[in-house]
Amino acid sequence: MTGNDDITEMLNALSMKQSQLAESLVAGNTQMRSLAKRVWKVQEDERKHIARELHDGVGQLLTALINQVEQTLKDEKDERLQQSLKESLDLARQALHDTRKISRLMRPRILDDLGLEAALKWLRRIMQEQENLSIELEMTMQQELDEETQTLVFRIVQEALTNAIKHAKANNIKVEVASQSTILLVKIIDDGIGMDKEKALGPDGFGLSAMQDRVAAFGGQLMIDSSVGKGTEVKMLLMG
Repeated sequence: MTGNDDITEMLNALSMKQSQLAESLVAGNTQMRSLAKRVWKVQEDERKHIARELHDGVGQLLTALINQVEQTLKDEKDERLQQSLKESLDLARQALHDTRKISRLMRPRILDDLGLEAALKWLRRIMQEQENLSIELEMTMQQELDEETQTLVFRIVQEALTNAIKHAKANNIKVEVASQSTILLVKIIDDGIGMDKEKALGPDGFGLSAMQDRVAAFGGQLMIDSSVGKGTEVKMLLMG
């Protein structure tokens, strides 16, 4: 065997090892994404369970309490006790309102019952009412999404809207969701104060790093285009 033959054999062996390593990495990445999706699904199922417990359990107890206090208030003649009962009634009503709000935000039933578009319209409405800002929603859905992907889109939009309102102080936000064939594109654009991307993607950021990890578990990409004073664009792309 000549020197050239030795080199050729070594190169072939090296090429084979590289191919095997690449296959192992692909398999490992696939397993990691699958595991991440399962963990995320468990979290969403737990959110759904807690949301229903709050709505059906705590919510019904508070409703019963309100009815009981209202009836007691009607029968009570003492003015001081009436005032005390009215204050208790106000507190119970506020607790019921807050419980229902937390329940809906943890896992809105409308997402499970009517799907993504209805859930995003609901989210836009309640955020506009609470914050007095403009949120434009544009949806072009040529391809139906499965339940897990619908949940992913809802969570990404929810988190991006929360960041735009709470941290970026935006007045106008546009949400675009488009699906066709094997491509899903989601964009959230705001006119807020912008941010330093490196800091935002760090451990003390605005949850953007967790959003990227969640999208990566679905084999997609989450991109952020922002700079201080120039607003922010969050873009999610899924293919396949």
